[in-house]
Amino acid sequence: MRDSIKAILILISMLIWGLSYPLVKLLLNYGIPPITLATLRHIVFIPMLIIVILRKSYKNYSKEDLKLFLTLAFFTIFLPNISQNIGMLYTTASISSVIQSTSPVFTIILAFIFLKETKTINKIIGSLIALTGTILLSTRGSLSFDLNTFGNTLILVSSISYAISGIILKKGLSKIPAFDLLCFETTFGFFMLFASNIFLEDMSMIFSFSMDVWIYILLLSILASFIAAILYYMILYEEELSYLIIFTYLIPVFAIIFSYFMLGEILSARDIVFASIVLIGVTVAQLKSKTFGK
Repeated sequence: MRDSIKAILILISMLIWGLSYPLVKLLLNYGIPPITLATLRHIVFIPMLIIVILRKSYKNYSKEDLKLFLTLAFFTIFLPNISQNIGMLYTTASISSVIQSTSPVFTIILAFIFLKETKTINKIIGSLIALTGTILLSTRGSLSFDLNTFGNTLILVSSISYAISGIILKKGLSKIPAFDLLCFETTFGFFMLFASNIFLEDMSMIFSFSMDVWIYILLLSILASFIAAILYYMILYEEELSYLIIFTYLIPVFAIIFSYFMLGEILSARDIVFASIVLIGVTVAQLKSKTFGK
């Protein structure tokens, strides 16, 4: 695949994911319960699973692959969607997108610990700056723990979860086609969410949803949970994770723009300063530098 095509496809993916933040917030404002919303946005697994069954590609996978699918389902679908949706009840779409942009920093930290990747001065300094900005943004520069801080903390949990899944995902794509991997992780993730939904929320309210609500849910499902994800997986198969991380910086930019027009959200001067610290830290962490200690 040509580099120009890859860049266009990954930009489309980032644009869609940027749009997903105000869409989720809009649906939460409509009164859609967070776990119900997380469950419904992954109904896209149904046509995907039908295709996999018709192709009989499910026969190619072992018990070890099943463990991989379940692990990805938990860290890519179940945990981040629940923590993000509950968190966004108490914070804005704009702030959520900035906090989740710290995922690359946690990927670097996890790579240090589990993959024994080389430590560089930029990675260490950038990670510290980004984490400082994240703490300031999450707590709004205050030591008090209120509902807003609680919401931001849950968004941070989703960011860490995506960082874990990113490392596992890269390994999975080395042996499993992107479509199959997305299909199985979404399918298992859906049923994890559905089980939680049954015990924690009243799903009967879906029968009273308006047409507008269903349209927004379908947009989330088709655009964010399928199209953006499959494009990202396709590029990740061919490129290093660090290449794609650069493009993820655009997600909060798109999210803030969409949130302004769709929700009327405006970042305060303080939030802009804290968000800038986060993004500067993430950027510094990705710059090349000499190996630490050499």
